Amino acid sequence: MNYDEKLQIYFNYLFFSLSLSLGGCSGSKNVTKESDPFENLNRHVFGFNKYVDQKLVNPLSKAYVRNIPNGARKSISNHLDWMELPVTIANSTFQFDLENTILASAKFMLNGLTLGFYDLDNGETEILKKDFGSTLAKLNVPEGPFLVVPFLGPKMTRDFSGYFVDRQNMTNVSSTTVNDINLIEIPINVIDTRSKLSNAIDKLYNSPDPYTKMKSYYIQNRRKNVYNEKYHNIKNKNKDEEFEKLLQ
Repeated sequence: MNYDEKLQIYFNYLFFSLSLSLGGCSGSKNVTKESDPFENLNRHVFGFNKYVDQKLVNPLSKAYVRNIPNGARKSISNHLDWMELPVTIANSTFQFDLENTILASAKFMLNGLTLGFYDLDNGETEILKKDFGSTLAKLNVPEGPFLVVPFLGPKMTRDFSGYFVDRQNMTNVSSTTVNDINLIEIPINVIDTRSKLSNAIDKLYNSPDPYTKMKSYYIQNRRKNVYNEKYHNIKNKNKDEEFEKLLQ
């Protein structure tokens, strides 16, 4: 694929993102109320995702915790975070955030010495995680209606369309070998994240209305991340604790 074709794909995705978000939320402000016109469908998809989680993902995550030492799991988490840094670098560039671009690029190159398995700066670098959804937010594209996507989980319409741009960017900058590795790492990432959120997700499922709790947590957390709240070293080290706090 040549440069012109990649550029065309990029702008096709941009147009698709704008159409979805503006069509679903025309005239709305940048930060809208919890718009959920697809609630009935979303609840059905949430039920499906919950079933997949309980029957497949959760048992795998428990086996992962039982059989993989804590130090090894930390290294795997570090590596998965490192693999996501190019998305932050690209979108920091799109948003003309020079400082974040430099910091994320430096961290990517430094930790690249260990393929990201070891954090050589010991979490000292503060970086804003950025994706194409946050880039669209910078362009004042409304977040659109709330969605629950099969397997992917909760997304705002703007972020769901932006997700595909980020995946395309990763594909364009990666070799075939790296893309093959990415396919292997996707389920590992899901299992690793599930293991970190184990207590919080179990508590969510036992709440009177788990769908509403999940939606509230996702929207609050997403807005905090999109609208320039810095968090440490790309990952939220207190993810489980913050999630549980919101569920109370």
